Amino acid sequence: MRDLSVAEVSRFVRSDVDDKRGWAADLRLALKSARLPVDAEHVCQVLAIVEQESGYEADPAVPGLGRVVQGELDRMFEKLGPVASTARAALLDHRAPGRDRTFEQRLSQIRTEQDADLLYREIVAFHRSRHPTLGRAMDLLAPDLVEQTNPITTAGSMQVSVSWSLDQAENDDSDLLRDVLYTRAGGLQYGTARLFAHDAPYDSPRYRFADYNAGFFASRNAALQAQLTAVTGRPLATDGDFLLYDKNGEARWKRSNTLNALLVFRAEHASHLSESRVRRDAAREKSAAFDDTQTIRALRS
Repeated sequence: MRDLSVAEVSRFVRSDVDDKRGWAADLRLALKSARLPVDAEHVCQVLAIVEQESGYEADPAVPGLGRVVQGELDRMFEKLGPVASTARAALLDHRAPGRDRTFEQRLSQIRTEQDADLLYREIVAFHRSRHPTLGRAMDLLAPDLVEQTNPITTAGSMQVSVSWSLDQAENDDSDLLRDVLYTRAGGLQYGTARLFAHDAPYDSPRYRFADYNAGFFASRNAALQAQLTAVTGRPLATDGDFLLYDKNGEARWKRSNTLNALLVFRAEHASHLSESRVRRDAAREKSAAFDDTQTIRALRS
C-alpha cells in the first residue's frame, strides 16, 4: 500500500487548525523517519495524541505553570532542610543583566514549558558566570545534574518525555534537543517515535495511548496488577508500575505496593522463586521480556 500524500494526511487534521498542510507535512516526515507506514491508522493515532496533549500547539500554554514549577523547586529545596529558604533566595532573588525583574518574579509569569525551560537555563548560566569554579566542579562531578534538575520533563505538541528523547538523539546536547522539541516538526518526530517505540500486541489503540502517558507496557502491567490483587487480596492501584520512579523515569530504591504484593505472592504461591529473582524480574517491567519472566509465568499459571 502506498503512503498517503501531504494533501491526504491534511484531511485528518482538525478543520480549524492553522497551517493544516504544514502539520501534515511534518507528521508525514515523522512517520517516515520512524520507518512507519503513512496510513490512516498511524496518522490518526498520532493526531489523537496531539489533540489530547496540546490541541495542535507546538509549545502549548499551560495554566498555572508558574505555580507548578515553583512547587517543583520547593520540593527540591526541602531536601536541604533548615537552609531551604536561604538556598531558594540565593538562587532566585537575582536579576539577570539587562532585566528589571528577579528570577522569582519572572517565574510567576511564565506561560509555556519553553518559557520555563529557557528561564531555568538563564538561572543556571547566571550563577555559572558568578561562580565559574563551582560550575566547572559540578560539570566534572555531576555532569547530568543540570538536566536532571530541570523541572520541565515533557515538551512539544505531543508532550514527549525529554529524557527518552535525549536517549534517542544523535547529539547529547540537552539544550539543543529541547529546542528541537519545541518546534512542530521536532515535537512530532520524537513524539511519533515514542508512541510506536514498543511492539505491544494490543487489540485497541487506546492501550497504546495509555502506554504513551503512563510508560511502556503500562496497560499490560495494569492488567497484571489487577490479577495480583485477585490472587493476594491486596488492593493495588492499576497504574502500570511495578516499581517506583522519579520524574525522569529512573527506578527508585523504595519498594512499591505492587512489589510488596508480588513478594507476598512469591511467599504464598511461588516459594520456588527466590526474592532476588522476583526483584530482578520486576526490574524488566518496561519491556516485552517481562511476560516471559519466571515470576509472571507463575502469576499467570
